[in-house]
Amino acid sequence: MQVVSSMVEYLVWLVFLALTILSLSIIQLQVGRSRKLQENCAQLQKSIPIWQDRLREREISIDHLQRDTAQLLKWKERSRELEDELRRAKQAQDYASGQRLQFLEEHIAKDRNRSTVLFLSTIPSKEQYSIENQLRKMLERASFEIVIVSPWIKRHTWDQLNGPLRHFSRRGGRLRVFMRGTEYDYSMGFSDDLREQISLLGGELVHVAGLHAKIYMVDRREAIVASANLTKGGTEANLESGIWLNDPAVIKDICSFVDCTLAKKAPRIASIACDSPA
Repeated sequence: MQVVSSMVEYLVWLVFLALTILSLSIIQLQVGRSRKLQENCAQLQKSIPIWQDRLREREISIDHLQRDTAQLLKWKERSRELEDELRRAKQAQDYASGQRLQFLEEHIAKDRNRSTVLFLSTIPSKEQYSIENQLRKMLERASFEIVIVSPWIKRHTWDQLNGPLRHFSRRGGRLRVFMRGTEYDYSMGFSDDLREQISLLGGELVHVAGLHAKIYMVDRREAIVASANLTKGGTEANLESGIWLNDPAVIKDICSFVDCTLAKKAPRIASIACDSPA
């Protein structure tokens, strides 16, 4: 009996010892966790000023960006206003007349022996210039006005010239296109309806009944008068010919034909003065 009692006391002591060891371990673990937490808190406290500084820098950057964006928007709006002013100025008749007068003065000052006429064809040779190439060069030189008079215009040929025409339009120049524009021509495939393409360039499309002339004029300074329409046949396949010229007297007559004769056929542009010096 005494042995059993001793065993019970021994077991109780062992349990107590185990619980004590477990409690100490738990306390030690909690102390370790508490110390780690304190270290983390201290590290976090050190990091807070750094993040606050970074946040301030970001706020300052955002503020600068907002101010720069606002300034950029103002510049963009001013740029649009200037582009509109330039477009209105270039499309005014006074501007065309002034450019015409400057051209006359420059022409008079040049050497009179210099040729002002070139023969063009659709099949260039060593002695001949290409209608399409010469037209493209003219469009690339255009500053304030392009006039295209062609009874038939095909979309394929128009698209080939769209690059210089689009660049010209962005600079605020005035584009005027005269063509027959009949449903019969469209249905037979002689020509294409280009109202949308011309409208996207900010140009004026004028339908002229009975139109047969083919004239391509730039800035009232130079022009091509030819047999070629703006079609693949006219610029590539057919045997076409014409002349490029910059003689002021002839250009004046061409301007008169475009501004007055064709204007009478199209009331939409009849406001152009027919007695203009251009």
